[in-house]
Amino acid sequence: MAHALVVDDEKNVQRTLSITLSRAGHVVDVANSGEEAIDKINKTLYDFVVTDLKMGEVDGLGVLTAVKERDPETEVILMSAHGSIGSAVQAMKDGAHDYLEKPFSPEELLHTVALCLERRDLKSEVRLLKRSLEDPNDPDLIVGESKALKRILEDTENYAKSDSTVLITGETGTGKDLLARTIKRQSLRNNRPFVTVNCATIPKALFESELFGHVKGAFSGALRNRKGLAHEAHRGTLFLDEIGEMPLDVQSQLLRFLESGEIRPLGQNSNVIVDVRVIAATNRDLKQLIDEKLFRSDLYYRLDVLSLHLPPLRERRDDVDAIVDRSLTRLSKRIGREKPKITKASLQKLRAYDWPGNIRELQNVIERAIMLARGGEILPEHLVRLGSGSSAGGSPGSEGGIGELLPLADIEKMHILAVLKNCSGNQRKSARILNISKSTLWRKLKEYGIDSSSDGA
Repeated sequence: MAHALVVDDEKNVQRTLSITLSRAGHVVDVANSGEEAIDKINKTLYDFVVTDLKMGEVDGLGVLTAVKERDPETEVILMSAHGSIGSAVQAMKDGAHDYLEKPFSPEELLHTVALCLERRDLKSEVRLLKRSLEDPNDPDLIVGESKALKRILEDTENYAKSDSTVLITGETGTGKDLLARTIKRQSLRNNRPFVTVNCATIPKALFESELFGHVKGAFSGALRNRKGLAHEAHRGTLFLDEIGEMPLDVQSQLLRFLESGEIRPLGQNSNVIVDVRVIAATNRDLKQLIDEKLFRSDLYYRLDVLSLHLPPLRERRDDVDAIVDRSLTRLSKRIGREKPKITKASLQKLRAYDWPGNIRELQNVIERAIMLARGGEILPEHLVRLGSGSSAGGSPGSEGGIGELLPLADIEKMHILAVLKNCSGNQRKSARILNISKSTLWRKLKEYGIDSSSDGA
């Protein structure tokens, strides 16, 4: 189902097209002139527009120009009489999808519409594919041999068969995003878009626009219509990462969307129906946030239909060997080096460590080890990590731990920078993990000679 605008100054044609498209399941608005069409286009995001070529002062070409200025992704189908074919062909060069020569049958109209929507979906999928290829975490698989992980993967396979909302919990770096992608791969929506919304990195003022979209002029700087990420995920999966960071005033709108399947872009007067499967993830205690009045209890229970908890790596040490092997394969290929071997002593050291940064920290250690080993064998001395931490085998620099004996100030600096990197530069989130104020973090970064003006929050 799509949202359509039919533009024609002949009432009978307008009514016939509207009925045909409505019976095919589309939501249809109508406009009696090019001027009225442009007014509607400014206020509403349409999936496609069917417009007559010859009208009054503003003709079909004017409507086409207005559509492409507001939203280049909206497809346009022109209707023309026999004598206007030349103009229709020119319109296709200017961005129209196709033209229909009058008179045409309902079947011809629906076939053309189906093709234009297929083209729109294909362009959307290509855009999303490019986005996923730029994501260093995608694609990858969750690997391991622990009983805890096997139980989680069994539940994941069962949950993937439904369309129910899933809430994934676990510490930072445990692989919640990979688990979400695993659900998508095993679901009936596997060949549909997978759109990630990182709730911790979107500025509060732009959150509603990013998630639900906006129309031109909805706010200062809204120069054209824009579909939100929820709309981008239509017929696919919407992954709300770090849901605990979502602003409270947006949570009510998310709740309405989950309950109704409808979104309303900023500045638009009508709702848009979107078909998505929602997966949410968080490293925070949502029940505690509810007690602190920072998270809505009704939203929590709406998200927590099916739940999965990823335990920290220190509680599933049996998975370390498999993760190390997968990381060596993937990271060696990315760096452009031959996959090195790893000694038993190095593996023992990795198993003994508590991994406060979980899988993400382990992968960082492996990447550095590959560089230090220079294509040879990874030895214990190659397992240098950022931060101090502790291990099951001893303190930093001891025989059982990972790290070097360094001055306290250097250890603090490396740990702060490691946390900042793991949080993708988000200073607010980093300060919370470090248990320091944001101003303290800002001052530390200034001392290190690092540009602290880019917040990322």
